Amino acid sequence: MKDFFLSKKAVTMLQILKYIENAEISPTLKEIMTQISLPKITAIRYLKEIQQDLTELNPQLKLITNNNQYSVVYPADSSFSSTIFKLRYAYIVRTTKFQVMDALFRNNFSSIQSLSKTTNLSPSTIQNTIKSLKQYFEQFHVSISFRGNQNIIGKPLNVRVLMVYTYSAIYRGDLSPEFVANRSQYELTVKEHLSFSQRHQLKLLKAVTYFDLIQKKSPITLTPKLRQLLIAVNTSNPIMIKLPGFSEQILQDESLFFGFLLRLLSANYDTHTEKIAISKAILSLDTAFTNDVQQLLKDFFITFNLKQTKPYFLESFYYLAITLIYLEFISVDVTDFLEFSISMSAFENEQIDTDSVFRSLQHFLSEKAKIYPKLLNDTMGSMLYSLFFFLLDYNTRIKPLKINVQYTKNFYAANMISESLQDVFGSAITFIDRIDQADFIISDSYENAEELPGDFFLFNNIFNPHDWSTLLTTLLQQIYGKNFYKTLQIDLPTKYRYH
Repeated sequence: MKDFFLSKKAVTMLQILKYIENAEISPTLKEIMTQISLPKITAIRYLKEIQQDLTELNPQLKLITNNNQYSVVYPADSSFSSTIFKLRYAYIVRTTKFQVMDALFRNNFSSIQSLSKTTNLSPSTIQNTIKSLKQYFEQFHVSISFRGNQNIIGKPLNVRVLMVYTYSAIYRGDLSPEFVANRSQYELTVKEHLSFSQRHQLKLLKAVTYFDLIQKKSPITLTPKLRQLLIAVNTSNPIMIKLPGFSEQILQDESLFFGFLLRLLSANYDTHTEKIAISKAILSLDTAFTNDVQQLLKDFFITFNLKQTKPYFLESFYYLAITLIYLEFISVDVTDFLEFSISMSAFENEQIDTDSVFRSLQHFLSEKAKIYPKLLNDTMGSMLYSLFFFLLDYNTRIKPLKINVQYTKNFYAANMISESLQDVFGSAITFIDRIDQADFIISDSYENAEELPGDFFLFNNIFNPHDWSTLLTTLLQQIYGKNFYKTLQIDLPTKYRYH
């Protein structure tokens, strides 16, 4: 759904641009045709259109060909990351879906005919577009109507979530919607030293929230249970919206919900210490919901033999509580807007055996769903599944890659190699004296590598930067393959082992 407003053609053109940018060597027309699966005539047409679209964004931004190889030339004030966001946005705002939806959010129309005059689209086009939009809105429990004073029909909280996730999927990079021109005059207390992306999400949330409050006069109302939980979440980095003309209760609910959505949309708004403080505040509520979440997490740690160190447990509780608060009290399916796609096939392509771990997680969640049916419902199973995959990975300590170093050209080089690699990779590696027990062997000699269980790397010259670069790359691949997805290396409980 995050690409709902993009046509298939636009998606393909963005794929072409990404391929040209990320290819090690500027690709030829034939390579683009093969990579994107396009016939020659279509590929040529799309490339010409991309060239035109880039020039419209910036006359100095050009798609060029040299020896039939395609590349992009960026002006000094531009880059691929900013360009891809702006081009994506340009493709979206051209669509009738966006134009109709944006008009419906910003104004109220008495009929399709009046909407047709505003958008300069035919009534038949609008009717077909609204059919598609209605299906899109359904997942948010929101509908479209021309029979009353409002075209967008639904609970204010659901409409807010619809707008926030829809516009955050459209406005990326440094782009943001302008709903209320004078919103900057209203005070909003937030933490300092935010990243660019955090400020962007904050700006988007503020735009949508103030639009609903100032222009639409449509505040949200939290249930007592949800309000109690969000007050606990808001104990660290509290957010306060101050607007004239609204009651203290409305502004409290708006502030609490704003802070909650910001944490869902923006990574690490809370520090490690603040996450632990929030977890403690939630646990101190001692309600049926918080106790069930705590017990579910304890069961998870016990089932998968995870060490229940207090900091890790509390930070894990933070992630689980935030997710389950959303699923329990808001329950609008936004999984298509986020990255919750875990597939065994992706691991199988890298020849990593994931079957036992994935099936173990499925078994655990299906068993616990019988005990906690409200917490672990099937509405957004992929979100829960990916969360517990993360919790399993996060709480599993890696087994360091065992390295043995041998060097014959001088007596101090081996120690130099060991110390330099330790500085780079830290606890992900360890050095051992027994070459026959090593996972990875570094040597300038032969070492009869075929007789040894570890992978062998021939390191010719410690004073050659290229040799060092190759060693670092190779070692990183070793660590990734053996340890990056730590959940794939754990010893599963007997009842969760599958063969």
